[in-house]
Amino acid sequence: MADTLRAAGAMCGVLIAAGLVSRLCPKDKMLGFVRGLVTLALIASLCAAVISVDWEWPVAPDEMGENQELNEYMEDQYIAAAREEVESYIKGLLASAGIEAKKIRADIHITEDNSISCTKASLTFAFDSEARRARALLESVLEGVPLEVTADGA
Repeated sequence: MADTLRAAGAMCGVLIAAGLVSRLCPKDKMLGFVRGLVTLALIASLCAAVISVDWEWPVAPDEMGENQELNEYMEDQYIAAAREEVESYIKGLLASAGIEAKKIRADIHITEDNSISCTKASLTFAFDSEARRARALLESVLEGVPLEVTADGA
């Protein structure tokens, strides 16, 4: 900011000096041309100083709270979309075997590097035979993922 103020002060000083000299020689075309060049150089210097200033805009505490709320909302939406994608994947696996679940619930974990892993899958089926077939299929595909497969018989 100090550079900008110095550049503005120098520009004002040179423009005042150029104005005084032009009053002494009002009809000299060469002096008018030089004055125009000096003015142009000073304006370019001032613009460069303004552009190079590191502007720090204070953030109000209320805006930071809104930003935090927005981040939490976006994170919740990301988790919901990831959970829905995993549940859709499991539903597709079951559909390929001709099995339909009444309810599918997948618990997920998102790591620091934003990779998504399924930590647990809970499925509910209408019949016990479907539940056993689904367990056999999912245990072979979802290795290492705890499965909770139930049949409610309704």
